[in-house]
Amino acid sequence: MTRASPQTSTPPKATRDALLEELLRAKPAGLTLDELAGRLGVTRTAVRQQVTALERDGLVVHVGSRPSGRRPSRTYGLTHQGLESFPRRYDLLSLNLFRAIRERVGDETAEEVLMTMADDVAAEWLPYLVGLDPEARRAAVVTILDQLGYHAAVAPGGVGVAAVNCVFHNVANETRAVCRFDERLVSLLLGEPLGLTSCMADGESSCVFARLAEAQKGQGPP
Repeated sequence: MTRASPQTSTPPKATRDALLEELLRAKPAGLTLDELAGRLGVTRTAVRQQVTALERDGLVVHVGSRPSGRRPSRTYGLTHQGLESFPRRYDLLSLNLFRAIRERVGDETAEEVLMTMADDVAAEWLPYLVGLDPEARRAAVVTILDQLGYHAAVAPGGVGVAAVNCVFHNVANETRAVCRFDERLVSLLLGEPLGLTSCMADGESSCVFARLAEAQKGQGPP
């Protein structure tokens, strides 16, 4: 099949992917055309054309409005199809595999298997992380998590990391054992105990892994 010309098809892949990633990082509030133009370094007209094409493809939708100088500006966000366009390479296999293990050995042993998996995954990367200073190690861990599909970044304040793409999305909706897998993996990679202070399975915009002392701030006694 012959592909349509650029004028009638989707935006160039590099720009299209950059726009989708900005919307992924801005969910659920979304971004205005002006905000997208500023982040991408292109004109508002160019962004409007791209958003129109992505709306046509079912990847982007109008999600609300934001006050501006004269009148509210529309904000745009990702549809479910848009969210699913990001790689979740392990999701389907992980869900079926975890169900099979749990049915055969029970919940407790199934979670032990997940923790062992986290240890094994971390062990592949730890030789490259040992000896790095904390800032360089965090940057290296973000790169590793990106390679695994998490779309990660250093968390606000430079403590821990945040991820905006859940590679275990469907599994996390069924069991939070995979959230504990993530906690263990990130803790091992960074070399310090971390806890989830924000979780996409709870409807948050990202999963944030922070130091346990930070995660417990503001909480009363158990």
